[in-house]
Amino acid sequence: MRDAAILSSEGSISNRLLVKRHDYLIGFFLRSALVGIVAGVMGVAFRLALTEGEAWRYNLLMWARSLPAWGWLVLPGLGGLAGAFAGWLTGFAPETAGSGIPHVEAVLSRQRRLMWWRVIPVKFIAGALAIGAGLSLGREGPTVQMGAAAGQAVSKSLLRSKTEELQLIACGAGAGLAAAFNAPLAGVVFVVEELRRNFSPYVLIGTLVASIIADLITQRILGPLPTFRVTDSLTALPLAALPLFVVLGALAGVLGAAFNQGLLVSLDFADRFARYPRWMRVMVVAFLAGLVGYFLPTVLGGGHMLAQDVLAGRVVLILIPLIFATKFGLTMVSYSAGVPGGIFLPLLVLGALLGSLVGQVGSLFFPVLRMAVPSFAVAGMAAYFVAIVRSPLTGIILIIELTGNYQHMLPLLIACLVAYLMAEALGSLPVYEVLLERDLTKGKREDNIIPINEDKMLVAETVVESGSRACGCQVKDLALPQDCLLVAVNRGSREIIPRGNTRLLDGDHLTIIVPEGKAGDLMAELNSKTCCQLRI
Repeated sequence: MRDAAILSSEGSISNRLLVKRHDYLIGFFLRSALVGIVAGVMGVAFRLALTEGEAWRYNLLMWARSLPAWGWLVLPGLGGLAGAFAGWLTGFAPETAGSGIPHVEAVLSRQRRLMWWRVIPVKFIAGALAIGAGLSLGREGPTVQMGAAAGQAVSKSLLRSKTEELQLIACGAGAGLAAAFNAPLAGVVFVVEELRRNFSPYVLIGTLVASIIADLITQRILGPLPTFRVTDSLTALPLAALPLFVVLGALAGVLGAAFNQGLLVSLDFADRFARYPRWMRVMVVAFLAGLVGYFLPTVLGGGHMLAQDVLAGRVVLILIPLIFATKFGLTMVSYSAGVPGGIFLPLLVLGALLGSLVGQVGSLFFPVLRMAVPSFAVAGMAAYFVAIVRSPLTGIILIIELTGNYQHMLPLLIACLVAYLMAEALGSLPVYEVLLERDLTKGKREDNIIPINEDKMLVAETVVESGSRACGCQVKDLALPQDCLLVAVNRGSREIIPRGNTRLLDGDHLTIIVPEGKAGDLMAELNSKTCCQLRI
């Protein structure tokens, strides 16, 4: 009877815990949906602002060209003023400079604080002014950072815990990418593969909910069509064409490594002029961009229309090297200016140009490939993204969603694989990893890290990867950092209370309590044990 009573009591407790978990999940998904709404609305508004700014810039350029005497000064002059205001405004929230994705990664690893109330307005206004002025920057970085800020705003408004706040920040970042490109699945994969780099059921499903909601809002306002429209049906590719995609992947790997190195060189060069006010530096860069744009306007801004022209086969072979080199250099200079703007869209444009170049050259030797040039451009976008960002799943899914085209998956995968291997062989690190490390080092040097409460405890999560030091190891032999307390091991649907002889398996989801002030360093040390360190 006593054993039966104990079993009945344990069953009752288990049922109550199950109901409590179910209620929390429902509430979390509703809050994720709210984050998706806020991020989706902001993402659409930002895209509309950039479209309007591009229209104004084009009309201004047409009018300026009707004034042969001094018309060449109109675009640089007004662009310089817009850039100066964007640079001045960025000074109120320095963390909004650049892409914003490295900052979100630092926030999720508890190495930086996020202040949504200043990030959202500064990122929106300064980003719209900078890209509208003609700087070669993309919209995806700002929308990801604003989406992350939306997640924090919802969490703060509803008085959620710090752990859930970080989860909602990740959900908002994915929703921001979904709104930027009409790519909900890419938003989910980007969070898992790039921002979090471990599997969390809450983040996965929450990001999926937020991304779907953000995409629904985007499609409702901007339409359901893919961001880039490949209007002509892509022709079948012969197997004999696959070596050309290997060549494309190799070129993407080499030029992707050059892109990452060029970005660092341009940032280091810009630091030499740090003694001058930011608004002055941005004004000079925007003025130079306006001069370039007067003669070659297609390279200005993110480059959406240029990519569309490349995919439609409207850019002839002889112009591609000139446009590629100019767009490449302008992107380096624009990013080093220190105003809000991402690199996703510019690098996709460069990848499309590279793919079109390989396709058009190949068609000179194999005329049967003449109608397949758009396929090379699509594969070039994915391969160049993978070479630079080193997130292959995100790149492949993003390009599929961007173009709405599922044909020629094998050539695209081959190009991406070769690009990845080539970039790794050259020793080029992923761009956001390099930018994050640079930002953290600079932050320590400038002592601008926001103070963190040393006494507050946080709940953190990590996943045991196959091939890591923790995989197959008992908890007592894991040598956890001194201030880490392992409180739960989730294995599938089971929750295990860890003991010293508990053996960790690949896929185990670990829940750990750490001091907030040491969370960043402790989680980095723990991840070195639970993540596979093998590099190709």
